[in-house]
Amino acid sequence: MTPDLAALIALQKLDSLIEAARKRLAELPAAEQAIAAGLASARAGVEAAKAKVQENVLARRALEKDIAALDVRLARFDDHKAAVKTNHEYTALLHEISVAKGEKTAIEDKILVLMEEAEALALDQKAAEAALAAKSTEGDKARAALTSERAAFESEAARLSHDRAQEARNVNGPVLAKYEQLIKQRKGVAVARMTGEICEACHVRLRPHIAQQIRRNDGIVNCDNCQRILYFEPPPAGVSAT
Repeated sequence: MTPDLAALIALQKLDSLIEAARKRLAELPAAEQAIAAGLASARAGVEAAKAKVQENVLARRALEKDIAALDVRLARFDDHKAAVKTNHEYTALLHEISVAKGEKTAIEDKILVLMEEAEALALDQKAAEAALAAKSTEGDKARAALTSERAAFESEAARLSHDRAQEARNVNGPVLAKYEQLIKQRKGVAVARMTGEICEACHVRLRPHIAQQIRRNDGIVNCDNCQRILYFEPPPAGVSAT
């Protein structure tokens, strides 16, 4: 294999690793946003649960005020009993008392319902708060892992970039320029392996005489279809080439 071809294969491997590291680094902000979104959703759940609890409290307080007002009415009715002069007036007063007591009973029933609901709402709030605490702990761990991962990938990308710069020095200038052009044009893949007379990058079968040239690995040969630089990797001993 010629030195230029060997160096290009090494460059392609380094560029593929660098691109993989860059892609992962580009994905990290979205992962961080997903963590933040999950935490925000858990906080919203707690706030919603608290709002329902508060709504229940306010509803009970309003009903308790209604009961207080009815108690005042009932006390006033009791005071009026002594001033009643006729049976008709007394019957009317008893009716008013009965109506007021009925209203009070109905309101007390509503308060009991709200009190039962309050117990369930309190449990819901505790569950929401527990979910938030768990999500917060989970988020802290996930963010720490992402921070560690970012540092590792940044370090790896820097190391690979340094190795790439070193490897690029081993390639003839015009050949390197063509490689760089192909990297940009072919989505990061400028060098590909030929397997069974087929370019592994574009999956097109090569002409027999081109395939024969590639098998020799003694020069820069391009795929007829995608123009990528091709090379041949002999199969391990005991395995026939296809």
